[in-house]
Amino acid sequence: MFAFNTQLELRRITISSLITCIYLPSIVTVISYRGSLYYVGKGSSFYILVLIFIAELLKSFYLSAPNDIQGKKGKTSKTKASDVLKSFVFLLGVNFCFFIGIILFGAPVLDLHEETLMLSTLLTILTIFPLILHSGVECSMQLLFGVKSFARDTVVEMLVNNAMLTVCGAWLGAVVIPLDWNTPWQQWPIPCYLGAIGGYLLANVLTVFKATLMTAAYKYPAVNFLVMILNKLRVSK
Repeated sequence: MFAFNTQLELRRITISSLITCIYLPSIVTVISYRGSLYYVGKGSSFYILVLIFIAELLKSFYLSAPNDIQGKKGKTSKTKASDVLKSFVFLLGVNFCFFIGIILFGAPVLDLHEETLMLSTLLTILTIFPLILHSGVECSMQLLFGVKSFARDTVVEMLVNNAMLTVCGAWLGAVVIPLDWNTPWQQWPIPCYLGAIGGYLLANVLTVFKATLMTAAYKYPAVNFLVMILNKLRVSK
């Protein structure tokens, strides 16, 4: 459970998660209506990654607005360019790690590399990209390797939880691939691709639920009992 510091932080996290709960189902609905659902994971569906990339970028600007006022005014253009370059290189490295990891978990080795790359790119955008936008490359690396704790940073905790459920969703999506159902949506990497989106969406739905409980706790002290229960179930360091 999140330990929100201010009402402003609570409102920003709630709105950010609500935006995800709107735009992701909208994308899936549109591609289903257009008959493109069976093409996700192919190069022709690259526009989906672009849309998600833009949405997560805009959400990050909204979430990080207070931090911009406090600590980012003094950055020079040279420093910003260096940060962008380091972030780009780091994202490429993470994308490569996801690509290799997916193959090690059973993806085709000799073919369908385009589909595997699209899935690894989706995972990178939904997991590491928001974390870098909020915390930077150095802090993200420390979080990934367990050097730094995120327990006192509500936004980072939310982003880490989102990343964990996204990866779990992609992994669970692979369960249906070997089943002998002979359906088009069982083809690699459609189940994992949609599973990652579903896991990310579920994480944001849970965030909205938690934030709603926190808001209610301010007005109705009896709700604090549920908040205390969720605090014991939280996933943090």
